[in-house]
Amino acid sequence: MQWSSGYVHGIDYPVGFFPEQSPVHLSFACLAQGVEPVPLDREFTYMELGCGQGLTSTVLAAANPQGRFYAVDFLPTQVRTAQDMASAAGIDNLTVLECSFEQMARGEIDLPAFDFVTMYGVYSWVDRTNRGHILDFLRRYLKPGGIVYLNYNALPGWSSALSLQRMLREFGRHDMCDRQAQLHQGGALVRALSQAGAAAFGAAEATGLRRRLRALESDEPGYLAHEYLNQGWDALFSIDVIQDLAQAKLDYVGSAELAYGFPELYLSHAQQSLLAQQPNAGMRELVWDQICNSSFREDIYVRGARRMSPHQRDAWLERCGLALTEAPSRITLELPLAIGNVRADAHTYQPVMDALCQRPHSFAELAALPALRKQGRGLREIASMAILLSASRQAAPFFLSAAAQPRQAAQRLNRLIAGWSAESDCFQALASPLLGNGLPSGLLQRVAFDQLSQAQSQPEQWVLPMAQAIHRQGTHLQRGGAPLSTREEIHAELLALAQAICTQRLPVWANLNMAPQQATSPG
Repeated sequence: MQWSSGYVHGIDYPVGFFPEQSPVHLSFACLAQGVEPVPLDREFTYMELGCGQGLTSTVLAAANPQGRFYAVDFLPTQVRTAQDMASAAGIDNLTVLECSFEQMARGEIDLPAFDFVTMYGVYSWVDRTNRGHILDFLRRYLKPGGIVYLNYNALPGWSSALSLQRMLREFGRHDMCDRQAQLHQGGALVRALSQAGAAAFGAAEATGLRRRLRALESDEPGYLAHEYLNQGWDALFSIDVIQDLAQAKLDYVGSAELAYGFPELYLSHAQQSLLAQQPNAGMRELVWDQICNSSFREDIYVRGARRMSPHQRDAWLERCGLALTEAPSRITLELPLAIGNVRADAHTYQPVMDALCQRPHSFAELAALPALRKQGRGLREIASMAILLSASRQAAPFFLSAAAQPRQAAQRLNRLIAGWSAESDCFQALASPLLGNGLPSGLLQRVAFDQLSQAQSQPEQWVLPMAQAIHRQGTHLQRGGAPLSTREEIHAELLALAQAICTQRLPVWANLNMAPQQATSPG
C-alpha cells in the first residue's frame, strides 16, 4: 500500500486562512450558546489536524503568544512550507509536525493535552479508519472542557454531486492521468452524460451540479484535488458525526457559523416548530439539514459541556469587547450573512457602529451608551449584535485581556507576509493581537503594509511597488468594470487606492494593535 493510504498527494492544498478555527472565535461561540468556554487570559494548548501549508496555525500562534500551538500534516511538502514560515517569522510557540493520525492516536508522538483541536475539511477527506484514529486522538489528548472544531461535506446537500465526485475519483484510481487532467476529463464526461440525457444528471440545473461543474474550470486545482479525489472521501450526515464524537465524550454545542443561531431570521414558523419538537441535538441537526439542504457544516463540540447560569454568562460577557474589522466608510446596516442579507435596526445598531468607528469598545461600554441604555439593552443583547456584526465580517469580538498581550510575534509575521506580497498573492491574512485572530488582507493592502514597515509613509511611495506586484500576479486593474490600459490611468487608480488604504485601512490596523512597525533588529 502507498504511504499516502489513498490520500491525495503530489499537489498541495492551496494556502488559506480560516478565522473560524481561532481560539477566540470558538470560545465566543461556546459563550453564545451558554456553554462555558476555555479561558484565554492564561496559557492554553491548541492542535490543528491537517494544517496544510500552515497559514492558519501560524497566524493564530502569532496573534496568541500566550498559547502553545501544534500543527500536523501528512504531506511533507506542506509541512516544510509551514515550518519555514514559522521559523522565518520567529514564531516560537508553534510546533509543526509531519506524522499520521494513527501515530498520534497510538501515543507515539510526545504531545500535551489540548484545550482546542481543529480540523478543516479533513474529516470528510479521510477514510473511516483514519476517522477512527481522529476519535482515538481526541479520547487521548483533549482536555475535559476542551473545544473541537471540525467541518465536513454534508448530506443531503452533497447528494446531487456524489456521482460527480465518484467519476472524478475513478479517473485517477489507475493513474490514467495527472490530477488536473483527471479533473478535466472526469468533468467532461459528466457534462457529456448530462447533455446525452443521462437520468442521473437530468436535474443538473436544479440540484446545483452545474455550479460544481463550472467550479471545475475556475477553482484552484489543489483545492479541487483534495475536495474530490481522495480515495476515502465521504459526505456525512450530521447525526452520524454527532454520534461518532459522542464516543469520545464530546457534546455537540452548535455551528461555528454564528448567524445560524438565529433561526427566526431565516426559518419559517413551521420549520422552527419542527426543530423544537425534536428530542435531542442529533435529530434537531438532522432535521435542520433537511430544511436547509446542508452541503457543508462547521460544527463545534466540547468534551463535557457545562451550561452556564445567567450570572456566569454575564460575567463572561463583561470580559468581551467588539472591534471593527472594516473601514468606517464601508460599514453598513445591510448585513451580508450566510443566511442571506439582513437589515439591522438602525435605532439599535447605529449607536454601536458609531462608537466602534472611534475605537474598540467592551460590551459593557456599548451597553452603557445612552441610546442603548434608554432602550434597556444589556450585555446579552450586545452579544447578539456582536454575533451578527461578526458574521457579516464588519466587526469581530475579542477578549479584553488580549489588549495586554505582546505584539512582537504578530509584527514579525506580518512583516514577513507583507514582504512576500511583492512576489506572491498566496498568503492573504495578517495577525491581530487584539482579536487573537487573523484579518483577511488584499494584495495592495499587504504591499502598503510592507512599505510602511520600511518607513515609506507616503501613499505616493507605494504606487510603484503596487504596480510591480499586480504585474507579477497578472492582475488587471478595472474601474467601473472597464479595464485600465494606459500608464496614466493605472497610476491614478493605484494612487487613489493607496490613499484610501492610508486613510481607511491604517486606522483599522492601529485599533487592532497591528499597525505596521519597522523592525528594530534582524528577524
